[in-house]
Amino acid sequence: MNARTLIATLFGLLFLSSAVVSHAADDLESRRNAKLEATVMNPNLPLEKRIRALKKLQADEMVNGRILRTFCVWDPLGKTGPISSTVEDQKLRSLHYGMDLTVITYQDESELIEALRSGEKCDAALIRGIAAMEFNRFAGTIESVGGLQTRQQVQLLMQVIANPRMAPRLQDENYTVLGLATMGESYRFSSDGKNRSLASFSGKAIATESLDPGMAALAQGIGARSVSGDMMGNVQSYADREVAGMMSPIIAYLVMGSGQISGDVAIMETPVAQSTIQLIGRTDKFPHGLAQILREDFLFKFENYARRVDNELALVPSSFWAKDTPQDIAKLEAESLKARLKLRDEGFYDPAMLRLQRKIRCKFEPSRSECANPQE
Repeated sequence: MNARTLIATLFGLLFLSSAVVSHAADDLESRRNAKLEATVMNPNLPLEKRIRALKKLQADEMVNGRILRTFCVWDPLGKTGPISSTVEDQKLRSLHYGMDLTVITYQDESELIEALRSGEKCDAALIRGIAAMEFNRFAGTIESVGGLQTRQQVQLLMQVIANPRMAPRLQDENYTVLGLATMGESYRFSSDGKNRSLASFSGKAIATESLDPGMAALAQGIGARSVSGDMMGNVQSYADREVAGMMSPIIAYLVMGSGQISGDVAIMETPVAQSTIQLIGRTDKFPHGLAQILREDFLFKFENYARRVDNELALVPSSFWAKDTPQDIAKLEAESLKARLKLRDEGFYDPAMLRLQRKIRCKFEPSRSECANPQE
């Protein structure tokens, strides 16, 4: 072997050795990260151990030992509103997870959604569940009409969602669901307290949200005429008696304030749907482990958030609440099912979430006919 060949052989061996060492280092780093992520995603381990693993995974993201993130919040009542106040409280708790939050409050939900899309201001956005449909159909379907009927059912659903095995349904390459909380229920509002029955709305206008075709389908199912608009516009139309009623989250009452509505209105106490607030984050800002811990934290704080909702509901005068007849309740349930099936077949509602909701309804009421003869 001549000198030139020997040198070439030595360089080849050196390159091969370097590549082997590099590959081994990459493989070691990959195994280390996989082990850390498995630790973070395991809810059976002590939280402190999971957080330590999370901080190691996110070490490159940290500034002065903290992960800096911006949460944008929708609250129609501004920075002093109940939703914004809750997130301000969350800032302190998030420090425990190594996060340093900046909170920006928006009163215009559409403006907030655009800010989340652009990614220029908001790493995550706290928005209504029906608005979250754009970012995650599975989670958005939680607000399907008649899908869940009580707060206890919502809480059980949250326990299911917080399971790490559900993570693939809650994220894609762009967005991830970081948690959700109850925001009360959506109800049928009547502009005239004397007109409470479903039959009294036949042929009359009911304001429904353009974001929520389920409400429109239900209104049409009971013989009413759906007038579509955004929540704030619907509230004004209702307060001005331009419509016979509206279907809306109970937060609409808080937006109106007691001074804008007369004392002869009625809020029918049978929920049309459950209302939620959901935290949607950009996936590149919230990897699997961090997203999982945040979802579990929302579950842990469920009762705390629910008490805040109850405090707000206490502002609704008892005289405004009205009962539906058993016949109207049965009619609402039947028409809600028709609306869910229609919107499922049209690709709006997520079939997997509808099935999960049916199983939860049957968990609480095994005698329901749908438990033996499911259509969802």
